[in-house]
Amino acid sequence: MPPLSVPAAQRTRREWWWWLAAWLVCAALLALGLWHEYQQTEERERERLVHQVRTVDANLARQLVAIDHVLQTIVGDLPRWQLREDLPQWLDGRLLSFVQAMPSVRSIHREDAHGRVIASSEAALLGTDVSDRPQFKAARSAAAGTLVVGAPVESVLGGWIVVLARGVFDAQGQWDGTVSAALEPEQFQTLLQSVRYAPDMVTAVAHGDGVRFALASGDGPAAAGVSLAQPGTLWSRHRASGQRETVLQGTILDPGGKTYLMAQRTVQPEALAMDKPFYVAAARELRAVFAPWRRQLWLAALAWLGLGLASAAALAALQRRRRGLLQTEQMLRVRWEGALQATNQGVWDYDCRSGHVYYSPIWAQMMGSTAQAIGDRLDEWLQRVHPDDLPRVRQQWERHLQGSTDQYECMHRLRRNDGSWLWVLDRGRITERDAQGRPLRMVGVKVDVSERQQLQEKLDRLADNVPGLLFQYQLDPDGSSRYPYVSRGVRDIYECTPGQLRHDAGMVFARLHPDDLAQGWPAVEASARDLTVWRAEFRVLLPMRGERWLRGDAVPERLANGGTLWSGYVQDITESKHRDIALQQTQAMLQHVMQLMPLALCMADHTGLLYFRNRRFAEIFGYGEGELLTLERWWLEVYPDPDYRAQVMAEWSEIQQRARAGSGVMDEQLYRVWTRHGTQRTMRIGGIVFGDHFLATFVDQTEQQAQAQLLHRLAYIDGLTGIANRRQFDEQLQAEWSRCQRNGTALAVVMMDIDHFKAYNDLYGHPQGDECLKAVAEVLQQGLSRPYDLVARYGGEEFVCLLPECDLAGANAKAQALLEAVRARALAHAGSPVAPVVTLSAGVASQVPDVDTHPAALLALADERLYRAKRGGRNRIDDGGAPATMAP
Repeated sequence: MPPLSVPAAQRTRREWWWWLAAWLVCAALLALGLWHEYQQTEERERERLVHQVRTVDANLARQLVAIDHVLQTIVGDLPRWQLREDLPQWLDGRLLSFVQAMPSVRSIHREDAHGRVIASSEAALLGTDVSDRPQFKAARSAAAGTLVVGAPVESVLGGWIVVLARGVFDAQGQWDGTVSAALEPEQFQTLLQSVRYAPDMVTAVAHGDGVRFALASGDGPAAAGVSLAQPGTLWSRHRASGQRETVLQGTILDPGGKTYLMAQRTVQPEALAMDKPFYVAAARELRAVFAPWRRQLWLAALAWLGLGLASAAALAALQRRRRGLLQTEQMLRVRWEGALQATNQGVWDYDCRSGHVYYSPIWAQMMGSTAQAIGDRLDEWLQRVHPDDLPRVRQQWERHLQGSTDQYECMHRLRRNDGSWLWVLDRGRITERDAQGRPLRMVGVKVDVSERQQLQEKLDRLADNVPGLLFQYQLDPDGSSRYPYVSRGVRDIYECTPGQLRHDAGMVFARLHPDDLAQGWPAVEASARDLTVWRAEFRVLLPMRGERWLRGDAVPERLANGGTLWSGYVQDITESKHRDIALQQTQAMLQHVMQLMPLALCMADHTGLLYFRNRRFAEIFGYGEGELLTLERWWLEVYPDPDYRAQVMAEWSEIQQRARAGSGVMDEQLYRVWTRHGTQRTMRIGGIVFGDHFLATFVDQTEQQAQAQLLHRLAYIDGLTGIANRRQFDEQLQAEWSRCQRNGTALAVVMMDIDHFKAYNDLYGHPQGDECLKAVAEVLQQGLSRPYDLVARYGGEEFVCLLPECDLAGANAKAQALLEAVRARALAHAGSPVAPVVTLSAGVASQVPDVDTHPAALLALADERLYRAKRGGRNRIDDGGAPATMAP
């Protein structure tokens, strides 16, 4: 293979540089994407760990509040219990009952002022001296009301414990010992295990002094009593930050040697006066957190490397192919130049850079001169061109130099030295260009066609008035072919000159459409073999007018040399053919478009046969393309409910009648349909009628309907209780106010509030408080009998009822019934001073709306009466008169 030229070598190197740049850009984009994913992975893990420590914090805080409440109760009731003669035995039993009620407590003790256990839920601990225990010493020196959190110690009953203690003072305010509770370590382990969501995750609870009390990991519970108060530990860094919640990276004491991402939180509820806090932590090993990311990294790196190698291989293959094509081109150019020299005709060779032209001796003889007398400039030729032909010659010449044509070709007249005119067929082609595509060299030949031109002029005069093309086509036994004669119509039919076809029919075959050439040549061979008339319709691809349709007829005859000569006629039938094709394509396109349309379509005739169904129809309803489907079967299977089917059939018949009487368009309606897949869908069905047929369209609205219902629920339904929210109530209040104003009827509002709900939450916890709100909402919803009455959650533990067309007496009666229903539900409320169950207070207001008032005034009046009922002792209704108290 010859070496690459300098421009080709430069282009090769440039392509390799572009490949390298693109590969590096892909690497940079890939690295940015992986870095972003790395950050997102760490951020997601931080959020999950923080959520888990907050969960532990909330659970631990609730337990501490409950235990402290028990300790305060015991301390507060000790003076009264001292009067009992059987105090020691009775107190032991009392403490044991508290322990049994609280799974998080192992034991409760009463220590006297000297540190001796005088009462305990554990009989084995009676008489034990705890005066040297940290919690006892801390309680003795702590201020009254302080909850002392003792450091973890080993219990005499086995295991590590944390003791909570409160000081006991006698009537004179003198120190009288403590009441303490030992926390159950198993409860801590259960809590810590419950928030672990990965095998490598570690959760722990530590005392305020840094002593770890409990730890849960994939290896099971670790030993308690480990001190975290060491320089550089994650616990020390968290405590030094002064923040309640932190997320840090580092190693932990055990399991050690691995780097963890740890979220820590200080547990010290505001409701408790704790002398020292607890610390909770949740951690995951960083290597495990980023394991999925590392897999993505390896996969991305392998994909990047594979893509680079594949693209490099493709580029190398392309360049090898280019070298082969260049070698072939060089070989062909050498052979073509040799052939021109061997023709012994009027050869010319034009150097585009210098303007010099080489004219062969035969060219000089054609001009009636000698090679020595002929100049070497382009003007030697141009000055001899007939003035009438010169513009056409210059035009064809310039078009080829500019690259608009594959070769220069022009038949024109040249003036000989004796003054006579010679018809020549002049052909040439650019054989060399520079790197910018500018022509460097052009070679051509001139052929004397004077005699042929005279004959052609005679035939052209005869054929001038014949539309289309008259021709003679000759096929020789060696396979070569030519057109001995073609009329001037060849310029329109094939966009070439008669001279171009006289010796070679290749230009015509080059114009033929490839598909028609392959299919039409057997007909030519059959006509030559059997001497039958050749008749065909075919396409040509013309340089100027593009694709054209032609029709040809020719009669063959056998020549003496064994060849075949056809005499015939070709005409342009493009316009009529296009009309036929357009009609066929329109029908096919319509069929195709209807098949691929995103909405379901079907057509039915007057017999009720659904003779066309597109793909979307089959996907939705499950009826195959070849399956027989009639309207009778459609009604039974798609609308299985008889009543609904009768309704739809009646509506559909009415819609068709209106469409036939009007524009033909059937109005769209929403219907519920059943498919053969066993699913129910909501469809918008419409269509058009034409004659006694109709086209039905089906637009699936199932997801839109579901989304609309979901959006309505999110906008107008309270997420906790499932009843109307404040927004829906406000809109309904405005609408009912306007309606009652028009009708002159009363509109009533009942505002209700759960009595002592904060105490309920403090006693039972917020999750139970949420269940209480749900239960009350359910009772209120069931208590409304009229469809236009509305109950809504107004905010927090406050509810409101809207009662249209209801006066004050009726609203008062309805409020009484609702409050009694809630009380009858018997939701226990041990923290309420008004009743042992959950109760409501209510404010009732009613008014006939007029133009001078606003619904906000009615709402404000009900709210004011609600607060009167609450100030009056709760568990009652206030309608503006004397508050009515509910029966106990």
